[in-house]
Formats: sequence, C-alpha cells, structure tokens
Amino acid sequence: MQILEKYKLFFVDRPFTFPGDKTVNMKTAIHRVDNDFLGYFLSRFKDDDSIDEIVSEIDFIISEGFYDPEYCMETYLDFLTMRYTDTSALFEDIDPEQTYLQEIPFSDLKEILFLWKAFLHAAPFDNTIVDKYSEFQYYLKEYESEEEIVSALVKTFHEIDFSLIRTENIGEYRKEFSKAYSNGKNDEFYLTSLYDNNDRMIYEKEENYFNGGSEIIIRKYYFDEQLQYSVELLYDDRGEFSAIEHCNAENPYIHASDMDVIYPGFLSKNPYYKNSDIIP
Repeated sequence: MQILEKYKLFFVDRPFTFPGDKTVNMKTAIHRVDNDFLGYFLSRFKDDDSIDEIVSEIDFIISEGFYDPEYCMETYLDFLTMRYTDTSALFEDIDPEQTYLQEIPFSDLKEILFLWKAFLHAAPFDNTIVDKYSEFQYYLKEYESEEEIVSALVKTFHEIDFSLIRTENIGEYRKEFSKAYSNGKNDEFYLTSLYDNNDRMIYEKEENYFNGGSEIIIRKYYFDEQLQYSVELLYDDRGEFSAIEHCNAENPYIHASDMDVIYPGFLSKNPYYKNSDIIP
C-alpha cells in the first residue's frame, strides 16, 4: 500500500443517493492533489476487462522495449489524456496546450491498477444498494494522519457524515477505534471495539461528550459456542460488572447481585467479564 501513499491516493466506499432516495455504494479513487487526475482516471475504469487491457498494453511495451503507437492505444477522457512513452505513462490535462501533469513509471502504474482492481472486488461492491442513512466509514492506513484524511474527505465530499476507524492488532485480537464526524466536523463521539479471532466483537466502549459533560458506556459480549446464544454484559463507572441485559421486557436486567443464583459460577469460569478491562 506504500505506492498509494507515494502518489497521495486512497480508495473509499461511499454511499451515494440518487433522486428518488435510492442509495448505492460507489467505489471511488481520490487523488490528494488539486485536480485529482489519478482519482478521475481510475474511477473511469471499474471493470476487469478495461483494467486488464491497460496492464496488457504496458506489458507489451515493456516486452518490446519501446512504445509503438500502432499497437497500443493512448487513453483520451473528457478532461485527461494518458500517453505512453517507452518506460512510463504520461498524464496530461486536455486543453489547447496539453498541460503536463505527471509521468508515472510502468511498474508504479501497474501496482496502482492491481490495488484498484482488488479494491473493486472487495465488499461492499460498487452499486450495491445500501440503506440511505448508512454512514460513510473510512479505515485509516498506518501511515495516514486523521487531520490529512478529514481535510481530503471534506474537500472532496463536502458536508457529509463519516467515521474514521483506526485498526490495531493486539495478539490474536483486533482493536478498532472509531471517531465520528457530522457534516465534516468531529462530534466527539468515539467507539472502541475489540474482536476475537472469529471476528466476533467481544468488547465495546461508547464515549459521548456534549455540553461539557460526558457519557461512557462499556459492554462486553459473551457467546456460548455449545448452546449458540449470546449475552450482553454492562459495567458501571468504576469498571465493575453491573448487569446482564435480559430479553425479558418485565425484567430487562439481571444484576450482579443475582448472577450466582441465575448463572452460578459464570464469572469465576470467565474472569474476563469480571471488570471492564479491554484485553482478556
């Protein structure tokens, strides 16, 4: 992925609502430069055949050792031209003077195209129908700063709601920290989650700051493999186990004081659930 950092590129899934409230996922390439020319270029090629054709032409030029315009077609788009040289692809703006933008070596362009193709094949797929209220989520790469990505997203999509998610592997667990933005501004809502090696969430912490106050809610999730059922455990302000959320509407919680009666030995057999510590 370092090649994307080198060229200031990132790929995103973004819900897009058409007139009539039909919302679909759009695979989008974003180039963090003023004219976004690589983002525009990649976003015009979203099928395997067109991507493979460009790669095949590059491979042919490399094998021949020079560019022969008789066998390889240059690409002309509404606002952009991609011309081949013997060793690279030359991007130019379509205007009377054919303004030079950037020259990219074949090896770099091929790597970018392969990453773009892989992204197109990753769920959710392009034009997948999504809930029109779906929140746009962007997973930060290790080398990306939150400030840089927020600036790029707001500049590209304007006042949208989105979350930035930072992922960290801790042993066999995956930790995710999510920061929410409303209309492009941080609304001070944070979500920390921990997933086990079955990709099942076992820990969740919500932090909501507003009007000088704060609310923090910590939940843990227990899943019984044998009986195939799950329970949600809640914790108080001191980080101590408080209650299990119960499905019974008349008695929605099983409190800590009743645990040994209803679930004898549960906490002693499962010490992770005794307190709100994130790591088992």
